[in-house]
Amino acid sequence: MKKYNKALVIGKFMPLHKGHLALIDFAATQAETVSVCVTGHDGEVISSAERAWWVIESYIQNSSINVRNLSYDPGKLNESSVSDLKSSEEWAEFLKAELEDFSEIDVIIGSEMYVKYMADYLGIGYIIYDENREKMPISATDIKSNIIRYWDYLSPAAKRSYVHHICICGSESTGKSTVCKCLEEEYGFVTMIPEIGRCLVGKSELCEVRTLKKIFTIHNDLLLAVKNDPPTPIILWDTDNITTLSYLAFLHSFNKDVIDELMGERQVMIADKYFFFEPNIAFHDDGTRFDPTEARLLSAHHKYMYSHYGISLEEVTTEDRREVLRKYILQKIENLKHVFDTKK
Repeated sequence: MKKYNKALVIGKFMPLHKGHLALIDFAATQAETVSVCVTGHDGEVISSAERAWWVIESYIQNSSINVRNLSYDPGKLNESSVSDLKSSEEWAEFLKAELEDFSEIDVIIGSEMYVKYMADYLGIGYIIYDENREKMPISATDIKSNIIRYWDYLSPAAKRSYVHHICICGSESTGKSTVCKCLEEEYGFVTMIPEIGRCLVGKSELCEVRTLKKIFTIHNDLLLAVKNDPPTPIILWDTDNITTLSYLAFLHSFNKDVIDELMGERQVMIADKYFFFEPNIAFHDDGTRFDPTEARLLSAHHKYMYSHYGISLEEVTTEDRREVLRKYILQKIENLKHVFDTKK
């Protein structure tokens, strides 16, 4: 039996980070149910609806945590994070008017002194959790000042809003793996998802159906895990599972029905951007790949398969492929640095 019936946690959660999650998790240990109120107004960079959805996604399997999106007038309520008695009382009155179940709340839990001011005014309990941020040394201010540096502190749900997935695809011996490895080594904000096929396959043309099925499953699960909680803002896919499906059709003349059966309930992972490396650079024969003629045929087949899934490819023909990717990535990172800039 927990000490309290219903706890209130209130905040902007802009952005939702692991300190917020720790606070909500703690509240869930103190009360039977937790009401999380995400506050916002029209003039903010990130809508309160999106922030509320981050919290909902984070606790989708916990029925004891209920999320509310509350809009307020910044002309009537103080939006500063600095706690003061008058503002806390005004916010308490606002919540009483907006929350139909407010009378059931018997404790307010937060990480700043305003929870005491509000609780004293309302005559209910309060808990100040990790006020000095010793358990989780992060704040929304830190993240907004440098989202790249503090990426690991973002909640997985917030990460999913800002990550950019880039798939590098194309035929064999077109420089995909080399470019991905170089960019991952060069930039700490880049993570490369390796080409699973190269880990499991010897000679390409002898690849069996069962091996391709295994490649598809492993690659699919890996991409899904990284999509759910991306370790860095930029994720480079060294090919994807659509390429695996293309190999199945190319090598074994599989039709759509056979491929659909292979996939089962799995959904094809889709990246945000696709670069297709054309087979127009010097061919490197390591004894495991198709010859140049077959590689060109495979390239055309890959394009057909991506078109089948409605995916637009940016074709890369220049020899300096790394520079094409570098420019694109750095522009995405520059945009991300300014994601929390105040709207003009």
